[in-house]
Amino acid sequence: MYKHAKSYEDVLECYYQFSKNQCTIIETLLENLRITMNDDHLKDELQVMLKEAFTF
Repeated sequence: MYKHAKSYEDVLECYYQFSKNQCTIIETLLENLRITMNDDHLKDELQVMLKEAFTF
């Protein structure tokens, strides 16, 4: 959509929508992490998953 924007207003709307979606995703992830952190087994699995995800 960004590439097909015909005005600055369209570009700003695309950026706003993208930012809004990213915030929603992060808020949901954080809420899920809060729930998950109560279980030690899931905590260990999450640590392994994050380590693998951010190892290049």
